[in-house]
Amino acid sequence: MTLREFYDMPWIGHEHPVLDLTNTIVIGAGPGRGDVDFLSDPGLTAAWRERLGDRALAREPLGALRALRTPLRAAVDARASGEDIPDQAREKLNALAANAPVTMRLGTDGDLVHEEAADDAGAALARRALVLLAGEGRERLRRCDAPSCGMYFLRTRRDQAWCTVMCGNRARASRRRPVA
Repeated sequence: MTLREFYDMPWIGHEHPVLDLTNTIVIGAGPGRGDVDFLSDPGLTAAWRERLGDRALAREPLGALRALRTPLRAAVDARASGEDIPDQAREKLNALAANAPVTMRLGTDGDLVHEEAADDAGAALARRALVLLAGEGRERLRRCDAPSCGMYFLRTRRDQAWCTVMCGNRARASRRRPVA
């Protein structure tokens, strides 16, 4: 992955806010092929915040984002692998989600509308994580198989193995390269 791709972040802001935070670590893509942590580099953090669709999440303090990302990644990774969510991650997400007040009202069309208080973006994101991890469509959650990626995504096709076309191209090219 190139430095330009890091700053472009085509995988951020398009799918789900929970994945936007979990995908702030790119596995084996940094200099010397170490992991790249967007929340440890001021330039990448700023670019990530700018790309987010969830403006409340973009304003969260860095420490709160890191603290929330840890149980999110553990839970998303387990679900994407078809495993049980670790107790510690589940308990942390449940505790955070309990702090997100929800109000309900009848909309003008007569339908029920759920609204979350916007004063705690971390709690609201934890609640959205619970819905993602346990709700309909949870079986669509996957981890990208491409080299130097490891991003989580919601597959749109049964046979989808990569988060983006770029990752698919990179994976296919790596299979064609001779082993030295």
